[in-house]
Amino acid sequence: MNHKSLTAFAERLAKLEASIDVLSNPLRDEVLLTSDQMLVLLNCSPATLYRLRSKGVIPCVKVGGQYRYPKLFFTNEIINSISKGEDPSKRFDDK
Repeated sequence: MNHKSLTAFAERLAKLEASIDVLSNPLRDEVLLTSDQMLVLLNCSPATLYRLRSKGVIPCVKVGGQYRYPKLFFTNEIINSISKGEDPSKRFDDK
């Protein structure tokens, strides 16, 4: 390996290490919503929330026997739907 390729390799390695550091703890500052908060946010019934969760349409984790939902995901999805000109209230409907 010459100096130029070694330098390029070192730069790629540094970028990879930075990416791994960010991905190693993605929920570090994450706010998790309860099922009751999700019902209000999505304006849906408990059965619809169950269906969305069981189909994998919305991400969740089970903490102490209760489901929690990452607030950042829903904030990003709503922002993305607004920027794409979609109606955010129709984002999670059952079609």
